[in-house]
Amino acid sequence: MNPKSPEQIYLDANATTPVISPILEKVMETMAVNFGNPSSAHLAGIKAKDLLEETRQLGKKAIGAHGGELLFTSGATEGIQTAIVSVISHYLRYAPRDLHEPIILYGATEHKAVPNTIKHWNSLLGFNARLVEIPVDQRGMLDHDFIARNISSAVMICTMAVNNETGVIQDLYGLEKVIRTHNPDIAWLVDCVQALGKMEISMDTISIDYAPFSGHKLYAPKGIGFLYIRPGKPYTPFVAGGGQESGMRSGTENLPGIAGLHSLFSLLVNQNEVFNSIYKLRQHRTMLVDALRETFSKVTFHGHFENSVPTTLNFSVDDFTGKEVIDLMDAAGIRVSGGSACSSGAHNSFVLDAMGLSDWCCSNAIRLSFGPADSTAFIEKACNAIRAIKPSIVNDQSSNICGLTHLCYQNKQCWLFVSKNQEAIVVNPIQALLPKIKRMLENESLKKITCFIIEDTDQSEQLINNIRDIFGQSVDVLVPDLLGQNGCYFGGDDWSVTFHTVDEKKSMSFSVFNEETQKKVCLTNAFCNLNISSHSLFYATDFTTKYTSLCSNSSLNNQSACETTSVKYDELASQKAANNWLNTHDALVLDVRERGEHLLSLSEIPEKLGCDLENRVINIPIGRLVNAFIDGKLSSDSTYLIVCRTGKRSKQSADILLSLGVKKVANLSKGLARL
Repeated sequence: MNPKSPEQIYLDANATTPVISPILEKVMETMAVNFGNPSSAHLAGIKAKDLLEETRQLGKKAIGAHGGELLFTSGATEGIQTAIVSVISHYLRYAPRDLHEPIILYGATEHKAVPNTIKHWNSLLGFNARLVEIPVDQRGMLDHDFIARNISSAVMICTMAVNNETGVIQDLYGLEKVIRTHNPDIAWLVDCVQALGKMEISMDTISIDYAPFSGHKLYAPKGIGFLYIRPGKPYTPFVAGGGQESGMRSGTENLPGIAGLHSLFSLLVNQNEVFNSIYKLRQHRTMLVDALRETFSKVTFHGHFENSVPTTLNFSVDDFTGKEVIDLMDAAGIRVSGGSACSSGAHNSFVLDAMGLSDWCCSNAIRLSFGPADSTAFIEKACNAIRAIKPSIVNDQSSNICGLTHLCYQNKQCWLFVSKNQEAIVVNPIQALLPKIKRMLENESLKKITCFIIEDTDQSEQLINNIRDIFGQSVDVLVPDLLGQNGCYFGGDDWSVTFHTVDEKKSMSFSVFNEETQKKVCLTNAFCNLNISSHSLFYATDFTTKYTSLCSNSSLNNQSACETTSVKYDELASQKAANNWLNTHDALVLDVRERGEHLLSLSEIPEKLGCDLENRVINIPIGRLVNAFIDGKLSSDSTYLIVCRTGKRSKQSADILLSLGVKKVANLSKGLARL
């Protein structure tokens, strides 16, 4: 009997939160019982209107605002739009044009909703102000001196209370002093999305003009938020129509969402046991920090705890990519994110980059965030789940890496080969992966390490220095310009590297082979003086047959005689389809996730596929597939259903297996996570 898959431990509260019971109950009651339209004159409408206005007053209490306006919106993004349009429109219509070049200031670490909105409306409304980014220091704090020097010509300044990636708290009262000293009348917007429920907010004691908030970041439903507007500040309706919200925002109000805010505000205003104290939240942070440090030997936390909300941890692991950490945690049932969930798809964190952190930290940062309502029991459970990852890491590090390993980082590719004579060959070493490669080689008794840099770029000298710093001065580092004449050859019993020059164009061929299985793989790379390179991987079933294309990322201008397979594979998107396919073809299940992921979720595959798979599941990470083929661990006569977390790696693996000559392959297209 397989154990159950791990339960979900959600640690991405800065992205969104579940709707907790007291809020959910109020929302459901409003949808089913008190569902009237607040604009209706009958009793149902009057009751709905009473709920709306009562929520507004509770909201003001929650943010410490006796005066001003509290406007219900669809979320923080709408609030930001409304504030920016109001300020620009007012300036264009009423302000004296005494500024030669008006500017808008915004923090370098603002959520992208702020600068992108400024750029959009600045252009669309024809304001054409100069947009100036305020730098931050290594702690993520805004440069007050920079603001003082540049604010006199500014029409608006946009900052944030708490950063969504790092949890850094800005010194709002210090900012107020420098802002009002040098430009008393400037419009000041403060993004308060991540502050609500995590720090004290008192709008009556500070001259913030516009403050957008979002409900779903603190247990209310998605699609509801609110905007605070300081008394007497310009306002232009962003949504026109039927005149709801006293003409400030048209459209029938989202009463269920507002009801959710009603419960949230009540919890914030009244003494309750739902939200933990700052002291308790700091205890929870300490527990999680200890668990991370015990699990990962080289973890770096970005930012200073003393000026951050305790609910956000931003960190990187020195020899694990961010994707590896996320995949490991996901396999253990832990949900974390890489940077901001709202900026998904970006390789680097612009927030950490603005703080001056290293490229490794910026590209591999993990954000772990918990909610102020999470109990100590939940945090203990999360810590135990994090610590449970360590045995898988140790097991993965002790696994045999002899042979060929294909490594990818963003859009770059690298190959590591450990020969039977204990030689390590690294082809196209990637700077960001050097710590990972060192970790992989730590348990190997190597006689020699050779790195082949196949592109000579402006960064080559720095790369060479870093290679020697990490692996020692005895490592051999070879670059194209140092390889001598045409036909330059390097090799061992089971590998070879050859460089050629034809018509001033250089090419490299890297081959690995296995005499027992009579199989061979060849990596070719063509590169020229323009530093534009292309590479392709080929294989041969024996030492004499011509190559078949494998994992080609571009044309090699017919440099090698190759045949490209046109065989297709089956795409399976449901448990039933996968189960039927397995039974019909008597197939093996090939898990191409990393070994640590596989070990952390051993029960997941039979559970997701809904069948007994005893002795039918094998784990070969995608980076070791070609090596498994060379060594004879994968057979072209066997049938494989390929699985991974989301379907991306399994799809790439299906292409590889077909290119290797495997005749029957299927891909679990939705991945295990979405099945």
